Amino acid sequence: MSRQAEKERAERAETGSHERVSPYVVMASCGISPKKALGQNFLSDLTVVKKIVSAAGVEKSDIVLEIGPGLGIMTGILADRAGYVAAVEIDRDLAPALDSVMSGRDNIEIIYGDIMKVNVGELTERLRREHPGLTRVKVVANLPYYITSPIIMMLLEQYSETFSSLTFMVQKEVAERLVSRPGEPEYGAITLAVAYRADAEICFTVPSSCFVPRPKVDSAVVNLNIYKIRPVEPSDPAHMFRLIRASFAQRRKMLVNALSNAAYLSVGKSEVAGALESIGLNPAARGEELSVAQFAALSGILNKQPPGN
Repeated sequence: MSRQAEKERAERAETGSHERVSPYVVMASCGISPKKALGQNFLSDLTVVKKIVSAAGVEKSDIVLEIGPGLGIMTGILADRAGYVAAVEIDRDLAPALDSVMSGRDNIEIIYGDIMKVNVGELTERLRREHPGLTRVKVVANLPYYITSPIIMMLLEQYSETFSSLTFMVQKEVAERLVSRPGEPEYGAITLAVAYRADAEICFTVPSSCFVPRPKVDSAVVNLNIYKIRPVEPSDPAHMFRLIRASFAQRRKMLVNALSNAAYLSVGKSEVAGALESIGLNPAARGEELSVAQFAALSGILNKQPPGN
């Protein structure tokens, strides 16, 4: 038995999985190798892949936007369950593997490009127009660790109303940040950006042994169900997020200091203290203690006040 085969057998025993594919075999047959610069870690456990697709609730009435299909291991399973799959892949060298997945299927298209540069709005509009019988668009992705947050924020800020849900596999620490609660150490600006637009939950964790090459950290699958009606409607969402950004730019500072130090907010300490008291909070509160509803209330007060000290 080869050293690589022995390694895969040991990893199979560690995860308890009996459904594995060998990315090494796929890569060797296509003459490709993982690119560290693109954060390529390919899933090798089909059980995990199927659990991700199930967590996303993919159905035949769905269009799925897959980000980073890699070798296409999840793409094929998505295509079996969805009405149509559009997969955006930055690495054109993976084309031989993805062409193989597309063979015999007429409901997959591969778009080669950087998801951060793709006009997702135009793409989804075209997909809806070409497939009028498909009612929902969902995102499913195994995101590279190095660009996880920018992709999530881009999709949420620019296109959240386009999708019914977003299901990501991300670094476990990032997953914990996305679903954390006020007062928890992981709580931050991205937590609030998610909480404003979606109901987030961690579906399950994925050990590093399920990837090739094996990363140094474990992952987790997070599902974001986009709100049809948001539980909080600030009078000025842009102003609320300016408050949030200022609060976490200096997260160890009390809000009276962090917000008054942000020149673009034009508020003084007394205004911030008075606003906090008016919504039942201690003037010594820090941003990490406030929920999205409390930030909305704070924004509604401070956005109406003239500059002062």
